[in-house]
Amino acid sequence: MRWFLDMCIILYYIGEGDKPDFNKKTKKFVQEKKENNFLLCYYIKDINLPKWLDRQKIILREIIKKLQDDSYPLYTSQESSKLTNQDKKKLIKLLMLSKSVTNKEESVNKIIRIFSEIERRINYFLQNYIDEFVIPISEIDFELKSHLFTFLNLGNAITNDSDAKTIASAIQEHNKRELTIITADKKDW
Repeated sequence: MRWFLDMCIILYYIGEGDKPDFNKKTKKFVQEKKENNFLLCYYIKDINLPKWLDRQKIILREIIKKLQDDSYPLYTSQESSKLTNQDKKKLIKLLMLSKSVTNKEESVNKIIRIFSEIERRINYFLQNYIDEFVIPISEIDFELKSHLFTFLNLGNAITNDSDAKTIASAIQEHNKRELTIITADKKDW
């Protein structure tokens, strides 16, 4: 079977999901891969994952600034405007954990190691579990993506271009050769 993976599958697999049950189920799904093929679109590989990793690095820098100077007001750096509400919740959670440790330097070093491990795990996943990268970004059907974008964003205050491009890529690949799309994102899919 050919499984087209949404980005959240990778994040849940490496333990970055906010739902422990999904983390477990995703690990089990990947570990039971056997002869199945995992597909990932170039949009996720080349745009979405790097953006996500960039935001994680911003979270790290914000935490370090706050730990080094308690008067530093969070989210005032220009780069922090890239953070989503979910990123901000993660930042606050990590900051609270860091502040509970008496040795700030040790705490900063531990967080740096954690963030480095996240990037390493993503790269490992891409190299060891993805069998095929599909639909170059330049080949995403603009009309299909536009229709999906309109459908996904009806009544939403926040637009979701990313899912529209990912789903368009999946449909285009499915039109070439049958696949099954897998995601843990109930909101837009």
